Amino acid sequence: MTQEEFYKTGPWRRARAAYIAQRKAVDGGLCEVCGDEPGRIVHHKIWLDDDNCNDPEISLNPNNFKYE
Repeated sequence: MTQEEFYKTGPWRRARAAYIAQRKAVDGGLCEVCGDEPGRIVHHKIWLDDDNCNDPEISLNPNNFKYE
């Protein structure tokens, strides 16, 4: 699977939604970088590519997510 295909999958959408819900429960969903504005998107700390997007320890691990 390519990186582009990964972002359309159910597992990614569920992981993303769960992380956003967690961030909203913690601080109302503020950006993890500035802490002042609401977050808008979940990023990966280790950027995905066509190889590591198939590794759930990187692509679906909430420890690798950042809400900005």
